[in-house]
Amino acid sequence: MPGGYHIARFPGGIRDWNMRHLRFALALFLLACASGSVKEAAPGDTSETAGDISGDISGDSTGDTSADTSDTVDTSDTSEPWTLPSRADTEHPTATDSWRWGGGVGYPDLVDPTWPVVTSVTDLATLTGALASATAGTIVYVADDAEINLTGQSLCVPAGVWVASGRGVSGSAGGLIYATEGSANALLNACGDDVRITGLRFRGPDPETCPTEWPNSCPEDVSGDPNCAYCTTTAVAIRTDQYAGLEVDNNELSGWTYAAVAVKNAEGADVHHNHIHHGWREGLGYGVVLYGAEATSALIRGNRFDAMRHVVAGQGYPTEDYVARDNLVEGSAISHVFDMHGENEIAGDGSSAAGGDIRVYQNVVLVEDQYSFVVRGKPATGAWFYANCLAPSSGNAYDQRYYAGNFHADVDPTGAAAPNAYSQVPSDCGSAHWCLRDGGEGAQHYGSLSGTPVDDLLVGDLNGDGKDDVFTSTGAAWRYANPNGGSWTSLASSAVDLSALALVDLDGDGTDDVFYANGTSWQWSKGGTSSWATLKSSAFTRSQVGFGDFNGDGAMDVFTTDGARWSYHPNGSGAAVTLATSSAAMADLRFGDFDGDGTTDVFSADGANWRWSKSGSSTWANLASSSEGVSSLGFADLNGDGITDVLDVSHEALRVSISGRSSWSTLRHQRETLGELLLGDFDGDTRADVLVGGCL
Repeated sequence: MPGGYHIARFPGGIRDWNMRHLRFALALFLLACASGSVKEAAPGDTSETAGDISGDISGDSTGDTSADTSDTVDTSDTSEPWTLPSRADTEHPTATDSWRWGGGVGYPDLVDPTWPVVTSVTDLATLTGALASATAGTIVYVADDAEINLTGQSLCVPAGVWVASGRGVSGSAGGLIYATEGSANALLNACGDDVRITGLRFRGPDPETCPTEWPNSCPEDVSGDPNCAYCTTTAVAIRTDQYAGLEVDNNELSGWTYAAVAVKNAEGADVHHNHIHHGWREGLGYGVVLYGAEATSALIRGNRFDAMRHVVAGQGYPTEDYVARDNLVEGSAISHVFDMHGENEIAGDGSSAAGGDIRVYQNVVLVEDQYSFVVRGKPATGAWFYANCLAPSSGNAYDQRYYAGNFHADVDPTGAAAPNAYSQVPSDCGSAHWCLRDGGEGAQHYGSLSGTPVDDLLVGDLNGDGKDDVFTSTGAAWRYANPNGGSWTSLASSAVDLSALALVDLDGDGTDDVFYANGTSWQWSKGGTSSWATLKSSAFTRSQVGFGDFNGDGAMDVFTTDGARWSYHPNGSGAAVTLATSSAAMADLRFGDFDGDGTTDVFSADGANWRWSKSGSSTWANLASSSEGVSSLGFADLNGDGITDVLDVSHEALRVSISGRSSWSTLRHQRETLGELLLGDFDGDTRADVLVGGCL
């Protein structure tokens, strides 16, 4: 096992990664040699029981997961046997590889959809048909832009079959598999050994904690407090029951109220380089859960966790082993982070057991107000907790409950000293970056190394290359950088506070200039490099003006309102031109191009509808019906069609209304509010991206 210690049931022991790869390659060879080519496989039986995961992790009930086998999908023909390329190393990322925690951009172990053993699918019918036909050694590839609704579905993945997509390729989020309601069964079930699920998004139905409105008549937890865990049907993305060698890698999994990955009575699961978040249902809420009284083991490595109850948990039987290493746990959780239940909690049999062999090491845990590791009994072999970088102090980092013994902190399994680092801040555990999500939903990836928070940044194109940059002030001078890997470049000297500035292209040369409203005049610095020059005298301050191209000449104008009419000032220096009569205050207005004609329109909300005034000169016309006011909204072109879209963050999700006319569509589950994000086209692909700061 990586890390120097061997446990037979773990990946790296008997069922290690290399063996899984060899078995898959052998299956490919046999498949090809059987007929001299890779041809369409006969429909397979997908009626194996996947198991009911409703209720506590003690549940052993089963459910029907028969797949629709009516759609058989052809697999590409090839004239000669084909060999799977050697799989890339995922054990040794560098500190600059953003995939080291959570996969995504740069992840090296990708599936090429042009391989001859690949069947590409785009919807539910082709997915179910492909899985029905699949045999060991074949790959079902979900198109990178596919969105497949599996609500009410539970599909089997046959032994030796991979289900893949392209998460991280050119910033792609990967194909989306989602459910809008909970279910007693998982969406995808391993129905044989050596299944791999890679490069996909799995979006669950509920990214929130237990809402307070759920009735108190729901079952109570062991302390007698109301427990909403079972008030609604729970949800699981991926599950194996008795089938060994499941590999789940380079996926994003969020909103799964029971667990993102469930491993029951199965050995050798390898869950690595996934971004697992928003699974914080009270009483449940697991990233990876192990359960069942038979031999069960998992290696959990290189994942990025956030907004969870427990990132990893076990039911407590002495047959359950796990290693959790090299993971990043970000700062939000509603209970302790790594967990092993006690058998007595589940079975009520008086047993002191709490798992078998548990090793938690080389992780970064930024959750400060919860234990990092709790074992609720005495492990049969032992629990080791060492060499982690931890936010809590030593007295609040770990706990053993109910029964004592076989728990070891700050030493490794050989007994050698391997102390945890306690009371650490994020910068003690790694370097801070700006992180980007292409188009708002792409796989999160590192941008530039920087600890500058987004509150201290403005967005604009300061060098005219068609890519947005970020701009800040040191207090004495300005500087800018492209956050997608660029470094700081110095601009002019200035002590003016950022709150009085704006970045706008006032002369239409394709490079943004710095605009300053000081209460007596408007001034500008061309490209941020020249000294101040006066545009015109004006008492309007920065908060009292807006910006847009209202005359279509390609240069930005300054917009003002006096409470009775709107005006724009061409290039910030021309005489005011009246647009429309309106009493709307500047605080109630926003700006964007809502028809794609290249001129700026005015946006407002009346409590029932969003409204727009074309070029600021027409009467109001309705866009989408919505009660949300402008203060909670963001504006950017996320799909690159030249029309401004409307965004918000609500119920732990980033949502978009396309062109301000469509109903809300969820882009991704996330904790950050709009105020904690920056929007800009940082890679020049015409689509706005999301930037967050302080990212490890």
